Amino acid sequence: MKNRKHSKIDALPQDIRSAVEEMILGNFTYREVCGYIQKTANMTLSESAVCRYAQGLNATVQDLRLASENMRTLTEEMAKYPQLDTTEGIARLVSHKVLMAVRELSGDALKEADPLKLIDRCTALIRAVAYKNENDVKVKNLKDVAFESFKEEIFDAMAKEDPELYRQLVQFIAARKDVE
Repeated sequence: MKNRKHSKIDALPQDIRSAVEEMILGNFTYREVCGYIQKTANMTLSESAVCRYAQGLNATVQDLRLASENMRTLTEEMAKYPQLDTTEGIARLVSHKVLMAVRELSGDALKEADPLKLIDRCTALIRAVAYKNENDVKVKNLKDVAFESFKEEIFDAMAKEDPELYRQLVQFIAARKDVE
């Protein structure tokens, strides 16, 4: 993890810092930003200090845009395939990103890549998907068992308390089996 760099801009009051960030993102010159800080906060900063802060800010904004784009893509995929759950959607997104990154590797970069590390990471992804699928099966089995238990109790109670409704339900179920 990168060490967080601290700037004099970080120490500015929130409203001034927000205005400075808007100026940086709004393509003001570093000289204009320095002038604004001098005028509003009575602090002198070099243009290179503003430049360093702008680089960090732009990297953060880019990371946020990428995260937002990934979330939008995930949300769209989830809307297309409602049977998917979030973890499966994330696994698909990560798999796609990995494949894109491998495809874009140059021949030299691919030769330099540690194959054991690549295999290890692919294996970890496969394990994660397998673990998720295994848990899905377990949950489905638990739901089925719970439903069967519930169904038995309801059918027993219905047969005793409302035999006509029970007879109609049995006929309906039998008719549905014939349709399928």
